[in-house]
Amino acid sequence: MFYKLIALSTATSALISDCYKGTSLFAIQGLGFWPDPAIRNENSTISFAYTVPEPGFPGGTSTYSLTYNFIPISPSTEDLCKSVTCPIEPGTYNISTSSTFPNLNGNVAVKIEWKSPTDEKLLCAEIKTKVQ
Repeated sequence: MFYKLIALSTATSALISDCYKGTSLFAIQGLGFWPDPAIRNENSTISFAYTVPEPGFPGGTSTYSLTYNFIPISPSTEDLCKSVTCPIEPGTYNISTSSTFPNLNGNVAVKIEWKSPTDEKLLCAEIKTKVQ
């Protein structure tokens, strides 16, 4: 799922936030990114804890956007069911994924957005870090 995050690397510190600022249908309980700072050529992990309300959702899309040194890179969108089990039943979930990040220098921001088939905002997380 998060293999799209291959642009992160060694950073001084990472800031991870709910980019829908609490307005998404899935309630974010917690977000994590470690190690902080990331270490070049070693795994870094992102985690999400979130709650899905009744009645659940049949699926949707996940969009991965990247900005490197303030230059937007073309986002990619895929079926959300490639990342999570669908239909998405009501309940609380904890997911995490790891990636090895290459050598880069500069500022990196990665946004992960999940939307329903009717374009409702399900979940959004953004990771910002300065790469050294």
